[in-house]
Amino acid sequence: MRNVEVFHFQRTRGIVWVCDIVGSSRYLNDNSTADDLEVFLPRLYWTAVNVVEAAGGKFIKWTGDGFLAWFETPLHRDLGATAATVFEAVWQLTLFINVTQLALSPQKPFRVRHGITYEHDALLTRITHIGGHESLDITGRAVVLAFRLSGISAAFPHIATQAELVNAHKEEPKIHLDFRKLILSAEDRLKYFKSEAWGTRSLFVSGERKKTLRTKNGVIRQAKKAIAAAEESGKPKHSESGFTKRFIELFSAGPDWCKAALDEEARFIREELLSSLKQVVATMDPP
Repeated sequence: MRNVEVFHFQRTRGIVWVCDIVGSSRYLNDNSTADDLEVFLPRLYWTAVNVVEAAGGKFIKWTGDGFLAWFETPLHRDLGATAATVFEAVWQLTLFINVTQLALSPQKPFRVRHGITYEHDALLTRITHIGGHESLDITGRAVVLAFRLSGISAAFPHIATQAELVNAHKEEPKIHLDFRKLILSAEDRLKYFKSEAWGTRSLFVSGERKKTLRTKNGVIRQAKKAIAAAEESGKPKHSESGFTKRFIELFSAGPDWCKAALDEEARFIREELLSSLKQVVATMDPP
C-alpha cells in the first residue's frame, strides 16, 4: 500500500485573523512598483509569522498578499483575553508596517487591512504529510466573513470585526481600541459580501464613534498620558514581558533588515512621536 497523507478533522472555535495588503494588484500591474512588492511580500511573511506566534496563535497559511491566522478559544470565558491579545497584535503589526515599511523605501507606502471574526463552528483540518510534516487549514462561515471584512477600509489600525469581539475585548485591561458601528448599504453588501446577509448585521470598524470637542486641559492631559506611555515603552522593563518581548525575541533572530526595522520604529517613537507631543504640551501648558 502506498504512503498517503493522513487527514484529521475536528470541530473547534476561536478567533480568525485575515490580513490583506491594500491594493496589491495595483503594485503588480505597475512596472515602477512591482519590484517593491516582490521585496515587501517575503518581509511581510516573516513579520506576520513572528507576530502570530508571539500572540499565541497559529499561522495557518499565506494567501499571496496577506495571511490567515487562528487563535483557538475552547472556553468562551477566555474570549475577552484572546480578543484583546489579537487586537494588540493587529495594532502592533499595523503600526510597525506604517512606520518602518519593513526597512524599505517603496515609491508608494504599503498599507494593510484586517478582518477579525469569532468562528463558533470551525472545521480544523490537520494534515500529516508523507515524511511527517504537519499542516493546518480551517473552514467556517466566520472564516469566509473575515476574508470579506479584510477588504473594508477603516481608520487605524484598519480593523473590521464583529460586535461580539469588540465587547469582549473591553473586559480586559490590556488594550482598548475605539470602534464605530459599520452601516452597510445595499451596494456595500453586494460589493463586499456578494449580498450574503449572514454575520453582517453587527459589524464594527476601528475609529472613533463620534468626534467630540475637548477642552484645552483635556487635550493636555491626553498628550501627557501619551508621553508617559511612550517613555515607558522605551524602558528596558517594557520589553521583558508579554507580547512585545516575545515578538522582539523572535523577530530579532531574523535577517539584518529585521533589526533595521526595529531601530526605525524606536527612532520614530523617540524622535518624531514623542518629540511632537512634548512640543504640543510645551506650547499649550508652558512651565
